[in-house]
Amino acid sequence: MSLRYVVIGAGNGGYAMAAELALLKHDVTLFEFPAFADRLAPLAAAGGIMVESRIAHFPGGPGLHHAPLTKLSTDIAVVAEADIVIVVVPGQHQEKIIAAALPHLRPGQLVLLNPGGVGGALVWSAALSKAGIRDVMLAQPADLLYAGFRTNDGKVVVADKKKKAALGIFPNKQRAAVMERLEEIFPEFVPVAHVLEAGMGGPGMLVHPLPMLMNAVRIDRDVPFKYNSYDITPSVARAVERLDAERVAIIAALGGSPAPIKDVLTEYYGVTGADFHETVLKVPAYQNGSAPADFAHRYISEEIPTQMVPSASIGRQLGVATPVMEATTALASAVAGEDYAATGWTAAKLGLDGLDLAGIRSLLDTGKA
Repeated sequence: MSLRYVVIGAGNGGYAMAAELALLKHDVTLFEFPAFADRLAPLAAAGGIMVESRIAHFPGGPGLHHAPLTKLSTDIAVVAEADIVIVVVPGQHQEKIIAAALPHLRPGQLVLLNPGGVGGALVWSAALSKAGIRDVMLAQPADLLYAGFRTNDGKVVVADKKKKAALGIFPNKQRAAVMERLEEIFPEFVPVAHVLEAGMGGPGMLVHPLPMLMNAVRIDRDVPFKYNSYDITPSVARAVERLDAERVAIIAALGGSPAPIKDVLTEYYGVTGADFHETVLKVPAYQNGSAPADFAHRYISEEIPTQMVPSASIGRQLGVATPVMEATTALASAVAGEDYAATGWTAAKLGLDGLDLAGIRSLLDTGKA
């Protein structure tokens, strides 16, 4: 099956995604909003993306590769031409993408949110329903597949790529149709019970916000600096494990099959240790990273409102205690000068308010509560 792809977002992940599709000789267009057209200019000049791959499991293996990419656009109408629309933008910007793309979506398309936060597919579904657009399939993996960064001269460094990532499909009854389109190009995706399990399945909300908050003094005092494994010390690791226990309990309450954070890191990166702390220290993608410059960083501004807040809100609705999630949200709000509990993706904003477990599961499976 010859499929046409449109990748929305010319950031780090969008560059890597478009480059991989191009190297695999797929028909791909990279879109970015006119305000960020400078991200496309070097690609137009070079006729594609220069990839520095540091891993074997990327097309061409380790080394430098030129990914030919001539289809570049700042016109969102280009999504109408796609069979698969891949949205690679931070979660807090999903509503902006929805508003722009909605008039150009059509039945039969697949929208892949990478990443989609906890419930991003539900946010999209509500907007599609309100607009009267039917039969657009939605899917979201637990995490962005790639670790790396782009440069201003049109190059992307792919430092690592997840070996396995949970994939949620909404509604789940469309699993077979979605996997038929995705399984060959993205063999890393493994379908799970539903989109909420996938949304809570990645390590980001565990290894990013809380360790950052617990290292606030160093960030305020010493930035810029490099660090390994997000400066997760044994004490920080214990707090993360408590946070993880809440995540695991919510997924289990929703009928999913949760893996503890230690096992998630092993599935993603092929490393393991005696416990979470020992394992996180071994993740290659977590070495020699640049510490966030301030608390407007996406580890807070994205992952608290679109991951931590919905997880805790769903937990409360199911009767699962989430004291560490709520404390992390409150502390992040205080430090960032925001009210993430009010502005984030609550259960109500995801269309789950008032639903019991049976109603939530029915919605996730069939699209109807």
